[in-house]
Amino acid sequence: MNHGRIMRACILIVGLGTTPSFISSSTTPSQTELLGRVRFANSCSSQVQAEFNSALAMLHSFQYSLAEKTFFHVAQVDPQCAIAYWGAAMTLYHQLWDWPNAETLERGLVYLEKAKPLKKSARELEYINAAAAFYQPEQNLGQASRVQAYSRAMFHLHQHYPQDNDATAFYALSLLTLPAQGEDGLDHQRRAIAILTKLFAAQPEHPGAAHYLIHAADTATLAPLGLAAARVYAQIAPSSPHALHMPSHIFARLGMWEEAIASNLASLSAAEEATKSQRDDGSGDALHAMMYLAYSYLQRGQDEDAHQVVARIQSVPGATASDVANNSAILEALHAVETHQWKQAATLTMRPDAFPYAKVRTFWARAIGAARTGDIASARQNMDKLDQARAGMLAYMRSVDAHMHMAHSGNSDVSVQQLEAKAWLAWAEGRAGEALDTMRTAANREDSYGVESRTVPAYEMLGDLLLELHQPKAALVAYAAVLKKASARFNSLAGAARASRAMGNWDEARFYYAALVKCCDPRATRTEFGEARLFLSGN
Repeated sequence: MNHGRIMRACILIVGLGTTPSFISSSTTPSQTELLGRVRFANSCSSQVQAEFNSALAMLHSFQYSLAEKTFFHVAQVDPQCAIAYWGAAMTLYHQLWDWPNAETLERGLVYLEKAKPLKKSARELEYINAAAAFYQPEQNLGQASRVQAYSRAMFHLHQHYPQDNDATAFYALSLLTLPAQGEDGLDHQRRAIAILTKLFAAQPEHPGAAHYLIHAADTATLAPLGLAAARVYAQIAPSSPHALHMPSHIFARLGMWEEAIASNLASLSAAEEATKSQRDDGSGDALHAMMYLAYSYLQRGQDEDAHQVVARIQSVPGATASDVANNSAILEALHAVETHQWKQAATLTMRPDAFPYAKVRTFWARAIGAARTGDIASARQNMDKLDQARAGMLAYMRSVDAHMHMAHSGNSDVSVQQLEAKAWLAWAEGRAGEALDTMRTAANREDSYGVESRTVPAYEMLGDLLLELHQPKAALVAYAAVLKKASARFNSLAGAARASRAMGNWDEARFYYAALVKCCDPRATRTEFGEARLFLSGN
């Protein structure tokens, strides 16, 4: 076990002749935006250069809505600015987020068609053609074909113009959208990291270099390679709520909870202010930051602070009733399971019109909570509802794109969450062997695509199950596996300490309890924190 790494993790810190209905013509970018340094040579008039670069910087920081409005305003001021239409089209391709529906794909194609007859350089034409490779009109062209066509086009653009920082950054970003490759599935990420590390060193104020480097390194294995970018990205683009949030992806991977909390508090504040000032709709950024904020509070043992995040969702400016319901459901389920409040988990409520993923998370928590409290009938009922919610989620995802690559489900419609709940139900029913086999399947399946940085790892549940079955040695192995991939998780540290104590290994127990205390807020009130302090005091 890499004790040193765990301890360090605890100590570190449509026609466009008139304004389309989807864009407000009164929206123009603030001249005081701090978004990083971007200088994109183009054929547009000198009058729009600063605004174009501002829009491009927004695009690099995934401020898609505001970037689209700004690119459109550039095109209004200079109707001959072909590359502005390319920029507007690219704001509709959210490469690491949601997939564009048919209407959005058509909007992107309309933008590119508008650029065709306008004067442009050979380099600008390559940018437009690369976007066209993605937005090509074949109705049955699936996700994989589109992203591969775009990435190939960006590769050639990058080769033709190796000194073009934006081409370099966008090519590296395109690698992150490709299907997993390599023994551990991280070959594309490593290639992107190599490209972006060099760009970041040469252009330390370029928002895309830092931003995409963080995304490329957002795995347990690669996270240390993104730490330098994580430390400065918020300083590069402090006007972007997303830039303020993104460092927390690396901080969470490395167990740097205080830094993750500070990052997301800053992002939340900026996102809410953007909405209140009507500069942009920051509700999505706010809700995303709150997910990471609540998770980080939980790992610090700051349960009441995490609970307050859930309560604050009700008042996020710009958030719809559906946003509030879905995000509240997801965080309430996480809070109950993370804090082992099984009765609360078993009685969580769910709106019938909730988004499929929110239903999955709620029924997952309810099934586990009921099983852990011995209410077998309720556990079975919620297990059935979880299966139905999962089927609904898959149906929704396939409706978005019939060719969608279901990477996280492998060749089966049974998810890790379903397997976890089935395992605890089997345990409650006295079928220990089946419970262990099912939980190990969940852990192995999760292992095949990596542990998310804000969920409860299946290996941790395996450790909990093994402790319940009085198998501390195997439990310790499971907890140690979690800590290699999800550094400084509260429950894995506490579980590892308890397993060590059960084996009579006091030095190992002391190590894990000490790590837990270092990672926790001194005011933490959770039982395990008090247990750790008592053990370390020698009482």
